[in-house]
Amino acid sequence: MAQRIMMVNPWGVGYMDEPAREVVSPHLHDSTELAVTNLGEAAPPLPWPAAEASGLMVERARQAEKDGFGAVVIGCCADPFLDETRAAVSIPVVGVTEAVCSTAKNWGKLAILARRLPDSYLPLIPTQGNFDFWIGKARQYGLSGEQFTTRGVAVPAHPDPETLDRLTETDPGALRDRTLDAMANGLHEDGLVQAKSAVEEDGAKALFFACAFWSRSIDELGDAASAYGAPVINPLVCAATYAEHLLESKA
Repeated sequence: MAQRIMMVNPWGVGYMDEPAREVVSPHLHDSTELAVTNLGEAAPPLPWPAAEASGLMVERARQAEKDGFGAVVIGCCADPFLDETRAAVSIPVVGVTEAVCSTAKNWGKLAILARRLPDSYLPLIPTQGNFDFWIGKARQYGLSGEQFTTRGVAVPAHPDPETLDRLTETDPGALRDRTLDAMANGLHEDGLVQAKSAVEEDGAKALFFACAFWSRSIDELGDAASAYGAPVINPLVCAATYAEHLLESKA
């Protein structure tokens, strides 16, 4: 039976929609239709969720349900607007980190590897200054202190805020490419170091690089993933296949 899933990037820029679709679609059944969209021009033009976009996310989910989609995936590892969106519709609404924490229990101890952007981002994304946000999410989703560990992964080549603002206006494609390249470099360099340490020192059995923008470079690892020492969970793929399973398992 055909299933329809809508993945919503919860921000007001569209340059990450197609990369998400390209990564996730091959991992779904041929009968599953995946649509990837964002919140449009009414949302702030930032590649991260802003609190004022909550209502837009709710409306997008309501429209998805009216249009016949069976599930909605919020395409950001922060799981923004999850509770209010879930309360507004009768179809499943899946958060990335919630899906990862649920499935990771089958592997064992989860390493949450959080993105660390240059310090110029701290005023814009204060949660990257410590691990409190990720510890809170893990506990909210049912992991005890013995079931997860946290580490930071430096992404030093990420475009700085000034460049991000400029390229958002003038060349979103270049911004997309520079961002994804920077995330890939972070995964291959400090990400590899932190992953090995999480496995060897913390006893991690599964690795969660906690940013949706890592999904493409994780998908491209192939056989090189074995160097990380434990299964590397793809954030967007995990969330979409989790949604697919929810739809397939209902009567």
